[in-house]
Amino acid sequence: MFGFMLLSYQVRHTEVAIRTTFGNPVINAETGKADIGPGFRFRFPWPINEVYKFDNRIQNSEWTFETTSTTEGKPILVKVFATWQISNALQFFQKFSGDLSLANKTLESTVRSAQNSVIGKYTFEQIVNTDADLIKLSEIEDKMKEEVSGDTSTYGIEIKMVGIKRLGLPSAVTTAVFERMKAERQARITKIEAEGEREAKMLRAEADLKANEILSKAEATAKVLRGEAEAASAQYFKEFEKNPELANFLFNLNALEGSLKENATLILDPNTPPFNLLTQPNKASKE
Repeated sequence: MFGFMLLSYQVRHTEVAIRTTFGNPVINAETGKADIGPGFRFRFPWPINEVYKFDNRIQNSEWTFETTSTTEGKPILVKVFATWQISNALQFFQKFSGDLSLANKTLESTVRSAQNSVIGKYTFEQIVNTDADLIKLSEIEDKMKEEVSGDTSTYGIEIKMVGIKRLGLPSAVTTAVFERMKAERQARITKIEAEGEREAKMLRAEADLKANEILSKAEATAKVLRGEAEAASAQYFKEFEKNPELANFLFNLNALEGSLKENATLILDPNTPPFNLLTQPNKASKE
C-alpha cells in the first residue's frame, strides 16, 4: 500500500495540479498547459516526479476600509472585494509558489491601486448621492475589474468580480454631506409638489371645460323643450279661450283627482272648489 501511494496521486474535483519531473513542469502537448484536472493518476516517486495541488474553487478576497480621494479631492472610505479563480496552475505556481495567502496579499495591492486610480476620476456626487440616476458605482466596478484583470494577466488567475462592498464618510465631512442630502431631498419635494399642483390645475381646468360643455348642452336641450312646451300650451290655450267654462271645469276636475289619488279624508265646505263638483256638478259647470 505504501508503494502504491508513492506511485499514484489523486486530484479532487475542487483542485487543479501540476506535475514536475526533476523540477521542470510537465506540459500537456494538446493544451499547452501544465494543469492536471480531477482524477486518479500514476507518477514516479520523488525526486523524479513531484505533484503540487491548488484549490480551484472561486476565492473571495475582502479588505478593510481605505481612504480614497475623489476627483475634487474629497475623502471617502471604500471597502472593496474581489472574487477570482486559478486559470493557469503553472503561472500561479511560478508567481506565488501555490500560496493562496501570498496571492491574496499581492491581489490586495493591485486592487488598491485600481481603486485609487478609478475612483480618482469620479466626483463625490457620482459615488454618494440620493439620486440613483447620478450614481456611477456599477461603472466604477467595471473599470476596476478591467484594470485589475490587465495587471494580473500573468498571475495565472482569472478575476471574476471587483466590487465595492461598503462606503463610508470621514467624520469631518459627514455633517456637510447630510446637509447637502437634506437640501437635495427638499429640492425634490418642492419639484414634486410643483408638478402635482400643475397637474391638479390641468385636471381642474379640464373638468371645468367638460362641465361647461355639459351645462351648455343641457341648457340648449332645455330651451328646445321649453319652446316645444310653449308651442303646445299656446295651442291648448287657444282652445280654452273659445270655452272658458270648460277650461275651469277641467282645472277643477284635475285638482280633485290629484287630491283624492290616495285614500284621504277631507273636512271642507261643500261649496269649496273643486269639491263642489261632488255635490253640485251641474251648478258648478254652469258657474
